Amino acid sequence: MSSETLPFEPSTTRSGPRRRSRAESMRDSLQFPLLVWLAHFLITQISATLAYRFGEFRTVEYEPTWTTFVPAWGPDSSAYGMVREPLTGWQHWLVEPFRNWDGTWYSLVAEGSYSEGLSATAAFFPLYPWLMQLLSDITGLPVETSGWIISHLAFLGGLIMAYKLIRMDFSEKIARWSLVALAVFPTAFFFSAVYTESLFLFLSVTTLWAARKNDWLLAVIMCFFATMTRSAGIMLGAPLAVLFIQQHGWDLKRWFPKALLALVPPMGLVIFGWFLTTKDLGFLGWQEQQWQWNRFSAHPGRTFQCVFQGCEETVRGFGGPYEATVHPVSFRWLEELIDNPRWSFITSTEFRYMVGQSQVLDVLVSILAFVLILIGLKKLPLFYSFWVIPPMIVPLLAPSSVFPLMSMPRFVLPLLPLFVMAVLLLQNRRRLAIGLATVSGILLFLLTNQFALWYWVA
Repeated sequence: MSSETLPFEPSTTRSGPRRRSRAESMRDSLQFPLLVWLAHFLITQISATLAYRFGEFRTVEYEPTWTTFVPAWGPDSSAYGMVREPLTGWQHWLVEPFRNWDGTWYSLVAEGSYSEGLSATAAFFPLYPWLMQLLSDITGLPVETSGWIISHLAFLGGLIMAYKLIRMDFSEKIARWSLVALAVFPTAFFFSAVYTESLFLFLSVTTLWAARKNDWLLAVIMCFFATMTRSAGIMLGAPLAVLFIQQHGWDLKRWFPKALLALVPPMGLVIFGWFLTTKDLGFLGWQEQQWQWNRFSAHPGRTFQCVFQGCEETVRGFGGPYEATVHPVSFRWLEELIDNPRWSFITSTEFRYMVGQSQVLDVLVSILAFVLILIGLKKLPLFYSFWVIPPMIVPLLAPSSVFPLMSMPRFVLPLLPLFVMAVLLLQNRRRLAIGLATVSGILLFLLTNQFALWYWVA
């Protein structure tokens, strides 16, 4: 157990010569998360707006053999190639840079487009786009702007609840640095985007905070909404089961009737599945439509083999199954950078595109995450480990022929224990921690710029 781990609830500890008041605790749990949220907002928003004002959209992509470039316009990567209409006024500069890639899918769904003719929309869980639609109906704002607002508010709520949860088991210093690590992680701009990361972070952290406090009714309600937000919501059942057993033991008589609440979270999948059937998309449409992202079944070893060596896999296409070439991680961008280190090349659309397609970020983040998981098995509360292991393993069972580890740098964002573990490792290395936070913040600024101009990040 770390020296920063608390063996009892923080409310029973002392800070200095006197007991901390409830008001002081409430103030601390709001002020620091708000400060972190504001810093994150400024870093990501300034980067995105500058990119939109002075940058240019991606204009190339690889042809099928990944050896030469062909012309391509970034916004054509929108959902079904349907380019969104420009937003007006302040929304053009603040919101539009954050609606790219999956943001166009959520916007499409928010406008009521779950339908058999747009079958890929079934892969996007409904709570976030329904909230976008609701806020748009109330305010008259475009759905993208509504999503942008929801994401920012949910991220603030997620930081506040993350601070509360971490303080149950760790010191104030660990809680604060964990929030910083989360907010300046290189892909943390997704918390500002029209994506589900912020909402899912808030719901999953609140779920486990409530369970940790033995408030199981609130826990299962929040877990239900998490399940309506992303398929990973149902995986929160693993840490919830650990906490339930730790609190109630193995005596089945002590489990009931509270254990019946476990029926609530899966209803999120049932309701979404039923809703999809009303749109002729199939009860399991959210899973069945993953083929449209070139996903195939594999074991983790095969997935990593494809990452490092490349492979051939049969994937489903619109014209039927076909043999797809899975390209391995590439350092072509680094080789060309060494040969041509001029600023004009570094800022060229070809170089930026090569970086985005290289899979280097996918590999580095995935390896780091699994290392932290292994160390965390010894140093973190057990439910923390059960929180992160399922959502890290499941994507390895369904890699994509585009990128086998596709979206992993984004999937790790709501997995709070990874950031807590990283902070624990750096707690006595202040200079190194500050240096890494600075580098991470710079990468966050640069990757936000990439995302805003339609280069692939995660």
